[in-house]
Amino acid sequence: MRVIRVTDADRWEGFVEDNGGPVFDGWAWGALCEACGHRTYRFAVEEDGDLLACVPLVYMRSRLFGDQLVSMPYSAYGSVVSREDAPEAATDLLLEPVRDLADELGVDFVSLRGRDLGDPPGFEKQNRFVTFDISLSGGSEAVWDSLDGSNRTHVRKARKEGVEYERATSKADLRRYYDLYLRNMRDFGSPPHSFSFFTQLWDDLGDHMTVELALKDDRLINGQIRFLYGDRCFDWGGITDYEYRDLQGGSFLLWNGIEDACESGCSTYTLGRTREGTGVYSFKKSWGGEKVWFDDYHSFPDASTTLPDPDDEKYDRLKDVWERLPLKVTELIGPPIRRNISL
Repeated sequence: MRVIRVTDADRWEGFVEDNGGPVFDGWAWGALCEACGHRTYRFAVEEDGDLLACVPLVYMRSRLFGDQLVSMPYSAYGSVVSREDAPEAATDLLLEPVRDLADELGVDFVSLRGRDLGDPPGFEKQNRFVTFDISLSGGSEAVWDSLDGSNRTHVRKARKEGVEYERATSKADLRRYYDLYLRNMRDFGSPPHSFSFFTQLWDDLGDHMTVELALKDDRLINGQIRFLYGDRCFDWGGITDYEYRDLQGGSFLLWNGIEDACESGCSTYTLGRTREGTGVYSFKKSWGGEKVWFDDYHSFPDASTTLPDPDDEKYDRLKDVWERLPLKVTELIGPPIRRNISL
């Protein structure tokens, strides 16, 4: 076995998708990070011309959150993808260039997100986030029958109230999504990604990505981006017009997404990461999926370094200021900040 740098996009993409990797480990997501000004590294273990395991890494530099190697930014997933029959030694070998690269670049920490890697030397495991995986093996009718009564009621209410479902078919539709996203991010006190970030997703992941919209009298009240990759559907980028949340557009979109994923042959619907005990956690839990902890692995070359936490009180003042900014200002100054935040 030997470690190589993979430069063939088709070879990388085929291996990741064929071996249960998330869309965020795919070639296009790394290219997205490069467009944000970061450097991408793609390592793999090869034996007799066949790939056994791979890991993508992105080098990010930030005065606010430190210099880091992350797999992968802007998502809950990343880390190592390996064949089912790959020996444990393949992962051990793959992590050697990761540690070497961290030392060479002088990063504050390394983060490998979302997968159990056992007990690799030089890394510590943390479980900060959870998701819920809904099994689609029995089809949409089985999922519907398994829901508690309140969720079925919410979906029916949205239909009764005249909420309509549309799938974005143009960048004009994507811009409608983005305008509500801007409002949400401003109200959360967080800088947004640029519109070009989303148009690159649209251009590069069009075969895997859907942008779903819930409309009331032609007004966008909810939106959701989903990625269908391999046999899984990943929720990402949910947005809400809170003035209309009583119309249950979020539940309506989620149910439509589950139906679409079933029709597309997916076996699992993944609801995205959240912290235990939050309102979002309670909503996702109510849909009856299996609770899954994200196994995140971190390495700190400098033992005095700690992992940055965006919920730290020291950021509260910045969030308060951001919430009062005009939307046009947040769209102008937010993306240069957001692209250096790996969450």
